[in-house]
Amino acid sequence: MDPKTYVYDILVEIVAKELNLSESVVREAKTLTELGIDSLEMIEVIMAVEDRLGIVIPDRELREVASINELVALILREGGATIAVAMS
Repeated sequence: MDPKTYVYDILVEIVAKELNLSESVVREAKTLTELGIDSLEMIEVIMAVEDRLGIVIPDRELREVASINELVALILREGGATIAVAMS
């Protein structure tokens, strides 16, 4: 499995759990707004991702994130090396 798919799958799982949605609904959403995620829920999602992957994502970076795919890219950018180790 490639790192992008690995992170995407984890993120979908976490977002679905935090928002009490099915994973299929999260996968179909084009934007985070479509999911109805608010700022507090976003913080909870990020904290869960950081705990799960052992990385830190700067809060200032989150302002530009509008979709699950953009969040995946940010996570990979901020924690790529750590994620690669976690995958092995």
